[in-house]
Amino acid sequence: MSSLPSPVPIILCGRRVEIGKVVSELLAPEFEGIHFITTNEAALTDIPRLLKGEKLASPDTSGVGTQNYSQVPRAVIFGRGYEVAEVEEFRKASEGYANPVVWFTGDPNKKPGPNDPPPGPGYAQAAASALKEKLIAWRDEGGVDDGIFLW
Repeated sequence: MSSLPSPVPIILCGRRVEIGKVVSELLAPEFEGIHFITTNEAALTDIPRLLKGEKLASPDTSGVGTQNYSQVPRAVIFGRGYEVAEVEEFRKASEGYANPVVWFTGDPNKKPGPNDPPPGPGYAQAAASALKEKLIAWRDEGGVDDGIFLW
């Protein structure tokens, strides 16, 4: 049996607020996007603090996260605008958190190239569906995996 809270608090990281908002809404009610991050600088400062249960210096103003920081996040989700090496750097900067935390990042084989147009209609819904499937499997397996996984 899992000891995860319900809903499971998560951090969402994406380059585009409009996509993050849809993804966050579609992950509910099982998962609660409590904070949204759009820059590497914010990822390096906010993720470690949130995973350690510390307060942030400035609030999330994106309108995506609920800002319900009453529980420590158990998952950190990255959109396909982030490289795996960046996620590894953010994870390393966040060492020392208490609970297992799963990190999901976009599969590099499914990422658009630098000259491709931005994601079109239906992208956020497809991303949310793929992520929710992975998050539910992680949760149903006890929520104890603590590593970086591709979606």
